[in-house]
Amino acid sequence: MIACTVLPLADLDASMRRLIRDELTKPGSDFHKAIDTKTDGHIAVVFDGDQVVGWARTERWQSYDTLEAFVRPERRLQGVAVFGAAGIYSSVLHENGGVVAVFHPHMLLVARRAGFWPVLFERDGAGGWRRAG
Repeated sequence: MIACTVLPLADLDASMRRLIRDELTKPGSDFHKAIDTKTDGHIAVVFDGDQVVGWARTERWQSYDTLEAFVRPERRLQGVAVFGAAGIYSSVLHENGGVVAVFHPHMLLVARRAGFWPVLFERDGAGGWRRAG
């Protein structure tokens, strides 16, 4: 059975942080580099039985709440990211009108399917981010 647990990132224990860092993040990504010390925002951890199959998370960035997700490759295209994002929406981001910053075109559809109004950002060439378009 698929289940989703939403909690403040500060409450994520060390063993779960290691599992997410080692198995469920893109190596070199901002979150991969920071997960051991990052405490702001919320994370929705998606389980299938006792196996973590994905997550979605949010934090405040500039004037936006963010939305990002990661799913085990063998579980992609099964709604796992949307399920986690919907958990974030219903638990912590339902009062802001649903506007979120996303950082990859794939997250546009995930965010929309979970009820959000996403704004896409892209790398600016100098290591920062700018609004796409």
